[in-house]
Amino acid sequence: MPDTTEALKIAFYALLILALALAIYGHYHPVLPPPPPWQLITNLPAGLAYGGPETTAIAGYYCIESINSSNGYSIQLNALLSNGLWIQDIYGSVPGIASPFFWTNVRTNNELLHAKSTYYINAPCAWLIISIRNGTAYFGYSLDGEGITWYDTYPVGNAVIKPGPSTELVLGGYGNGAQAVLGNGTTLVYLALYYWNGTGWKPAPVGVFLPAGTYTAETVNNAYVFTSGTCGGVVSWPSPVNNTMCPTPMFKP
Repeated sequence: MPDTTEALKIAFYALLILALALAIYGHYHPVLPPPPPWQLITNLPAGLAYGGPETTAIAGYYCIESINSSNGYSIQLNALLSNGLWIQDIYGSVPGIASPFFWTNVRTNNELLHAKSTYYINAPCAWLIISIRNGTAYFGYSLDGEGITWYDTYPVGNAVIKPGPSTELVLGGYGNGAQAVLGNGTTLVYLALYYWNGTGWKPAPVGVFLPAGTYTAETVNNAYVFTSGTCGGVVSWPSPVNNTMCPTPMFKP
């Protein structure tokens, strides 16, 4: 006849092990794989949406390591103003024109109010700057991060720059709703966005560009976009790239 005391011990330990197993299972949550740090963008502009506060100036850095587009391209620093105007400071290449250049657009309700371009200039890495001072929007670029060439102005009244999605730094087609068709060759464009807080430049909170509500009509056929969430991002094809560069501007708006 089995020892009753020993049997009770065995049963007690079996129940204890079962209780521990149930407790552990009840507190266990499966570890899900993190979402990819990049997003695949198709038939949309590719880049960064500004998520910071209202401001009077933004500066967008771009550096084109390589770009493989059969239909031209543009790097657009776009700003939606509190009075409804939408203004653009752009660098890019137009099909049929050998050299790239900078140009501006001012629009309201899809109507073009103003446009101006510079002479041809090869600037694969540079800054685009939009600044509002005394009721006037100034458009400029900087090739060294220290001095600014202001090449256009437009009266905007008592307006400020609002957060995105229509305020953004993006890669798209050259204009007129065109698409940058990125082929099998390598495309790698670094982007960084800053805003002026009244006394200095601050790295902007940014997110991967989202199409809802934007006025940008130019797109890319496909591209990967990565952002650190603060300041930096990168557009690449055909492979995703998960690193950024965020140089600090030395100029004042």
